[in-house]
Amino acid sequence: MLLLASCAAMVPGFALAQAPAAQDDVLAEIIVTAQRRSESVLKVPTSVAVVSADLLESNGVNDLASITKLTPSLQTGIDDTFSIRGIGTNTYAPTVESTVSQVVDDVVLGIPAFAANAFYDVARVEVLNGPQGLLFGKNASAGLVNITTANPVLGETSGFIDAEGTSRFRPGSNGLGIRNRAALNVPVTETSALRVAGTYSSQDSLVRNVIKPVGRYEDDVEEKGARIKFLSDPGNGFTVNLGGDYFKRTGISGFWDTTYRTLGANTQYRTILGNAGIVPGADNLEIAQDGQSWRDIEMGGVQAKLAYVFDDGLELSSISAWKKMDHSYANDSDQTPVNFLNVNTNSTQYEQLSQEVRLALPDDGPFGGQAGLYYFQSNTDNAVQRGGFNNLPAAALPRFPFCVNATVTAGPPPACGVSNLYFLGQDSRLESQVRSYAAFGQFNYALTDQLKLTTGGRLTYDKASIDLVENTKKYFVTLGVPNNVSKGDVDNTNFSWKIGLDYDLDPNTLVYGFYGRGYKGPGFSNASPKAGADISVRPEISKGGEVGVKSSLLDRKLIISASVFHTRFTDLQVQSFDEVLQANTLTNAATATTKGADLTLQARPMRGLTLGASLSYTDAKFNSYPGAQCYVLQSNPSCAVNNTFDAGGLRVPLSAKFTSTLTADYTVPVTDSLDGVTGVTYYHRSPLNSGFAPGMTVPTTDRFDANLGIKAESWSVSLFCKNCFNQIRPYAIGNDAGDAVNAKTLSLTQRFNYDSVRTLGVRMGVNF
Repeated sequence: MLLLASCAAMVPGFALAQAPAAQDDVLAEIIVTAQRRSESVLKVPTSVAVVSADLLESNGVNDLASITKLTPSLQTGIDDTFSIRGIGTNTYAPTVESTVSQVVDDVVLGIPAFAANAFYDVARVEVLNGPQGLLFGKNASAGLVNITTANPVLGETSGFIDAEGTSRFRPGSNGLGIRNRAALNVPVTETSALRVAGTYSSQDSLVRNVIKPVGRYEDDVEEKGARIKFLSDPGNGFTVNLGGDYFKRTGISGFWDTTYRTLGANTQYRTILGNAGIVPGADNLEIAQDGQSWRDIEMGGVQAKLAYVFDDGLELSSISAWKKMDHSYANDSDQTPVNFLNVNTNSTQYEQLSQEVRLALPDDGPFGGQAGLYYFQSNTDNAVQRGGFNNLPAAALPRFPFCVNATVTAGPPPACGVSNLYFLGQDSRLESQVRSYAAFGQFNYALTDQLKLTTGGRLTYDKASIDLVENTKKYFVTLGVPNNVSKGDVDNTNFSWKIGLDYDLDPNTLVYGFYGRGYKGPGFSNASPKAGADISVRPEISKGGEVGVKSSLLDRKLIISASVFHTRFTDLQVQSFDEVLQANTLTNAATATTKGADLTLQARPMRGLTLGASLSYTDAKFNSYPGAQCYVLQSNPSCAVNNTFDAGGLRVPLSAKFTSTLTADYTVPVTDSLDGVTGVTYYHRSPLNSGFAPGMTVPTTDRFDANLGIKAESWSVSLFCKNCFNQIRPYAIGNDAGDAVNAKTLSLTQRFNYDSVRTLGVRMGVNF
């Protein structure tokens, strides 16, 4: 039963998530699928953060980016990318997969943009820290987010409807939003059931544009989604679970809310922005851009899971899935009221097909485990167009030497022998294919009644290809390599593995340790560093381990989960801006190490009251990165030679040293049929590194969320605030390429999302 105003009775942390009902005096057991089988999270020998459906609702978590305030090891980056324990793939290139993988209902999603999907009718979210590709398909060298949506329930007619209205801080006038979600579960026969769920959301933009742009401009966000699932379980050991989903999102807010933070000494924007009334600053939520900006993302797919349990307990299952995505957007890259670089369009069509066959042994004896085969293929088509007039007078553009949209005339200068599309520009088209084949197995053996050995391996063969054509159009200044064609194939065979020991100190305490090798497959940069260059990137390899303890104390009134970890990455895949080319390229960044500790405490000191603390300490640094791109005005001597330096010893982007979440939740009877609910969540994060240049660090973040409401058996209503004290913080800071190239000065931009400002709202729900 999903209650809108339910207050989760604990922090999700790295061991547990949802608390039981208020009348219970102990913390409930949480069942997860972190090892591809259902088991208590306290028996899973790895660090796991679990967020329940109730906790998602009570904290207003509507998508994957917002869940980071409940899972301290997970951080969000630009363009739907994430990091776990400080390691991620901070890139918008569609030619490489994410270091932090996404899995929805046992299906690996091969492109980061799937993170744009809204959360609705979600049963739980598990954040698995550290390499996870052995059991979950592919390419999870840093970690994985495992999302499980609600399944149909046999013999039950039930459902819910909820509505949420919000007012969000914004300069001038607050932005408003509505969000509706619903689900219906109905029996089809005595042994089958159908579940249909849907969502609709409309949100005003976060950043306000103070001028009226030319062309299509959609900053407000609209979301529509639907999911249908069918379950058949006749009781003879054979089950069928079928599903299909569709989601569409329009609008740039929450994805491209970018403003100017600081301007360099020689900036070309100061007067232009000043005349428009824009004051750059850490709290700046205003822009003045004249070019078009919009974003359309549409995704969906179908999947089927067939499973048969034999009389001896063996389970054979097959998971087939097809997913598709169309993603296109445009933005005014200079974010000013004049045309420096007004055109930046990107269109991606993506399709994937996956098939997994798995055999799981029964877990009631000394020997258990699972093994299987996996196949994955994806096809990506991508087109990019960038262009602008660099703020040149309109009358000068068609004339020599610029010859932009000029009349082509024979003869020597000042005649124009060519007509350029833009003063400066870039275009590219690419087709990319990925094929992956794997065989895997993980088995455990009880050496004694208390000591268990676990070992496993995955043999993977990856093959990828690309056909890239760049800059075939004419520009006075080409951003990248003119008339370049890159065709390439890359393949790799990898064996990743894991070995560990688990020791039951007593029936309520597990001590574990493991060491293993993770893997992320090869890929390609979507731009060439020079004509004819090899644009492939090598596989990303992680090696490391973890030691931890999980314990339930005081008759399940106190739960402790703690772990320490150390992982070293080689050939980390990193995107950077090349000022010479004026383009982003993707390369391997030598080596990096992340180490630290996670701790979770959860307590039920009295009936109805639950306290929790989830803490993560991470030290993620490059060991060696000799090809790091220099930023403008950098004093490193090597920057004057080849515009690169060795970033060894510096923190990896998307890493913060210390992150924590504290909660207090209380449920108290008001009448015989009504309960009062209240909850407070405090999130703290030390400075988050976005890059190497001075000022590219998001300052310390301290946010408070709170809710207050009442609930009955079949309805609920609550008032809430998120970021109650309106501490305005971006989630990323970057350098402005235009000022870096044209003015040789360091100006900084910043990106915001909906958690960056205060939100006040009301939620109402009915369940039946």
